[in-house]
Amino acid sequence: MNYFAYANLMDIELIHGVAPSARALGIACLKDYELTFGKTTDGAYEGARLAPLDGAETWGVHYELSEADMAAMDRSAGTDKGHWAHKSIVLHTPDGRTMASTTYDIPAPSGPAGAPAHYKVPLLKGARANQLPPAYIEKLERLLGNV
Repeated sequence: MNYFAYANLMDIELIHGVAPSARALGIACLKDYELTFGKTTDGAYEGARLAPLDGAETWGVHYELSEADMAAMDRSAGTDKGHWAHKSIVLHTPDGRTMASTTYDIPAPSGPAGAPAHYKVPLLKGARANQLPPAYIEKLERLLGNV
């Protein structure tokens, strides 16, 4: 199954902690969405989310992983509690191809939030290691502050 990571799970070590079968297929862009941070519906957690915004781009890593590992990620993301939910998306690759994938988003955020501290280092580490576009990495650095 395919999964698009746009936040801390871009870090291969972090995703392998939950989904050992995850294999990076390459980088990709989700158009018309902006990486933001919010509180889950019940306010119990803060994390990455996708805010619709015409013209925005959210870059990340497109992975292939097993169904069992996706189920493990669902448990970790609290999908059964409504913290995050699957979102079907269409990705664009640097060479112009499009492909269907899935990702997580907070389905009904209870409010905005800053980037959780435990997201910052792996998010930037994954962005740099996977060689996201330099201008996008600079944008992430501004968004996340000093890391």
